[in-house]
Amino acid sequence: MVGQHHLAATYHDEWLNEALANYSALMVLERRKGARVLEEVLDEYARNLRRPGEDGKPLDAAGPIAWGMRLNSNPSAYRAITYDKGSWILHMLRRRMGDPQFLKFLAALRRRFERELLTIDGFRETAVEFLPKNDPDPRLEAFFDQWIYSTGIPTFSLSSSTQGAAPNVRLTLRLKQSDVDEDFSVDVPVEIRLAGQRPLVRWIRSASEPVSVTVALKQAPQKVELAPGGGVLAVRK
Repeated sequence: MVGQHHLAATYHDEWLNEALANYSALMVLERRKGARVLEEVLDEYARNLRRPGEDGKPLDAAGPIAWGMRLNSNPSAYRAITYDKGSWILHMLRRRMGDPQFLKFLAALRRRFERELLTIDGFRETAVEFLPKNDPDPRLEAFFDQWIYSTGIPTFSLSSSTQGAAPNVRLTLRLKQSDVDEDFSVDVPVEIRLAGQRPLVRWIRSASEPVSVTVALKQAPQKVELAPGGGVLAVRK
């Protein structure tokens, strides 16, 4: 099971236990009631993290998840960041890995940290082993820098256009980011669905200015979707 209890090395690492336990419960819920129910819970978590606290700022802005008990001065923020954001971090890793690899990752965590203190770095180094070969962040350093050591929940909008005809189609994707600091930047998956083929995933690195990329295809896409299945913690417009 996901929710095994490890001994955390420091207070910076304690969120991992809580997030693993909480996401374990969500996976059980998903098995019983379906993927849509899980996505609804995660959507509620995202809304909660963006909800204004007593200072008028979003709860997520209280501090990075790695601050641990230092967030306790704001109990609402501590709970939202530890459990809600922690579960989102696990879910985003799951979407990067795919379900079979994610389950192997959880089993590896259990084996490695039964007799060893759990740390964020140990968690990251284990996760890296289960990423697909074409992952845009193969050491997960950018992922951890933004989601674990920083704050911010972006709003993303994606537009797309095509030029040409089969077999020489050019698909242009334009990703716009808002509601976060200028230095906020994450990898965002875009799924391109083509007739008779497996979906193609193209990663786009977000930035303060809109980012455009062009993809060469042999046919026009049937659908282009930003971060399907909760691939990134964001509001999508």
